[in-house]
Amino acid sequence: MKNKTFIESIVCAFKGMIYTLRTEKNYKYYLVIALVFLVINIVLKIDFYGHIFYIITVIGVLAAECINTAIEHICNKITKSIDTEIKTIKDIGAGNVLFWGIAFLIVEFIFIGKVLI
Repeated sequence: MKNKTFIESIVCAFKGMIYTLRTEKNYKYYLVIALVFLVINIVLKIDFYGHIFYIITVIGVLAAECINTAIEHICNKITKSIDTEIKTIKDIGAGNVLFWGIAFLIVEFIFIGKVLI
């Protein structure tokens, strides 16, 4: 089912983001971690580029978690039984989130480290 307008597409996208926020505990954890680091970045007066990399990696983590949630829902729709291929697909989706999380932490350690050293 296609959306008729660009605005309808945006509304659907927000609904997906809100659904993920309401149903995925990891999404909530990532938001809390992002807020904690935002406060740290502000207190430590991280430079402009640090904030840019922060924004990019936070959005990457949250977007990856949305994609991972979609993958899990598709897999669960296909089968409820334990299936090694489905498990592999879900693990790959989770790995995507982990890569972004690692990137986020590397960025934070680099920019916080620059300020503290």
